Order: sequence, then C-alpha cells, then structure tokens
Amino acid sequence: MKHIFRLLACTLFVPLFFSCDSYNENTNIVLVDTLTVSDPMIDPLAGYSSSFKILMVSDSGVFRGKKLGITKSQAMDSTLEKIEQDASTITYNINLSATEYGDIMYTFNKDALSSVEIFVYPKNDSSLVALKTELINFYSKKIGASVSTKKGKTVLLNTQENYGVEWSKEGNRKVKDLRMYVFALSAL
Repeated sequence: MKHIFRLLACTLFVPLFFSCDSYNENTNIVLVDTLTVSDPMIDPLAGYSSSFKILMVSDSGVFRGKKLGITKSQAMDSTLEKIEQDASTITYNINLSATEYGDIMYTFNKDALSSVEIFVYPKNDSSLVALKTELINFYSKKIGASVSTKKGKTVLLNTQENYGVEWSKEGNRKVKDLRMYVFALSAL
C-alpha cells in the first residue's frame, strides 16, 4: 500500500513539476501582427480617397513615385494600360473607379522625364472638386508652398526641388474634366 501512495504521488507530482518553466511552454502561441494598414508609417496615403490612392500610388517622387529627370525606361508603368508611345511621350489609361478614369502622359526631353500631364474624367462635378481638393492638399503639404490661383488655374511651385504643379478644369459648361500638369521649373 505504501508503494501505491508513492507511485500515485509521483505520477501526479512529476507532470505538475515539469509543466512549469518548460521551454515548450510558449511554443504554441500564435503571433499576431498588430500593425494595421491605416498606420501612417505604413500607408502614407491614409485618409485619402480610393481614387486618389489609385492615381498617386505613392507619396515619393513628383507623381506615382517617379521623379522628373528619370529615363523613359524608368518611367514605364506595367500596371497601367498603355495607349500610345512615341519618341517623346508615353500615354497610359487609368481606371479610378467604375465610372471614373484618366489619362497620364509622360513627356520626355532627350530621354529624361520633363513633365507629366494627367486628365481625370470624373463622374460629376462634386467628384472633380473632391479630387482636386485632395490633390491640392497633398501637394501643399508635400511642397510646403502656398497655392496661387490665376485665370482659373491653381499653381504650386517647389523651387527647392525645381518643379511645379498646375490644376485646371477643362471641358465645356456641362462636362468638366480635371487637368493636372507637373512640370520642371527650368522648362519655363
């Protein structure tokens, strides 16, 4: 009987003793990534509309992560539908939503990107105003310059990085499109 109590005590005590501070104790923990996409450190375009994010892609460079002066091969974008290409331009079509789209034209001077012209065809005037406001706010923060408006054109100039951005409404009285022009200041 004495041996049965010892055996019973050992069988109960041994698993209890080895269950504490075991190196295997934490191996079944599932690690969960706590960083979210809305974190501004991960998504610098957080807070902007989906159309804006599709159009801009990144906050680096002057437009879609591209800088003025890059070569034609660096400016090519395989994610967009190419409409036309010649010696001095590449034109792409971009779908912003089910009812909105745009055209992006990269212009080159001696194989260096010299300007980007974007035409956005919004579904209505309120969509045009909302996208234009987002673009102006984005570039105002990025450039740190004040907006000037003259003859229906809104302009921001970045003299430190030698480029400017211009917005205008194009079209007729009923249908308006948004034109955005990113250009090198030395081209003026």
